[in-house]
Amino acid sequence: MEIQNKINVYYGIIMTVLAFVIIAGGLIYVFIRYQKRLLQKQQEIFDLDTQHKQDLLLSSIESAEAERMRIAKDIHDEIGSIFSTLSLSVNQLNLGNNLQPEHFDTSKSLIQSGIDSVRRISHSIVPFELELLGLQQTLENHLSTVNSVSTIETHLDVKYDLDSLSPAAAIAVYRMIQELSANCIKYAGAGSMEIRIETNNERNALCISYKDNGIGVNMEKNALKKGI
Repeated sequence: MEIQNKINVYYGIIMTVLAFVIIAGGLIYVFIRYQKRLLQKQQEIFDLDTQHKQDLLLSSIESAEAERMRIAKDIHDEIGSIFSTLSLSVNQLNLGNNLQPEHFDTSKSLIQSGIDSVRRISHSIVPFELELLGLQQTLENHLSTVNSVSTIETHLDVKYDLDSLSPAAAIAVYRMIQELSANCIKYAGAGSMEIRIETNNERNALCISYKDNGIGVNMEKNALKKGI
């Protein structure tokens, strides 16, 4: 009888411990699920916040490009038309007056200069070549111009189908290379410039590498803080 009582006691202790283990395991399981759900919710919130910021950035870029397009068209259509009309007017005056030909030649030269400036500004604000020729050819033309107006030899190495990029991405790439080449001409004192465009499969990204043999950048200069 005493042995049976001891067995019952041991059995009760084992069942009690087992019950505690089951309860503790259940609590741990519930806690882990709760943590996972909490982390999942936090990740969802983070993803939504990131997506929202990306959408805002994209919207800002698209708005800026739309405004550039509007300004460029206004300059090209309105001011360009005015200069063209003025040029015709001067030609008509030249036919019916005895003014010195040099006067008209100078006026016509200035007007033509204004027309060329309007065209240059319009194409600088919005690179119409992108729509007509694609990014690859536009970049080649741009760097060819850099080469012709300076002593800088330009080299472009592209290992990606640039014309497969979206219009927004193509404009972004063009703007970056445009800015890099402009700074090279203004400040670098370089004799050559190399630009490589390729993909980074690990990061699923388009990589632009730029290099020139100029004087480099002095990070200690306060002048760096003046730019944007």
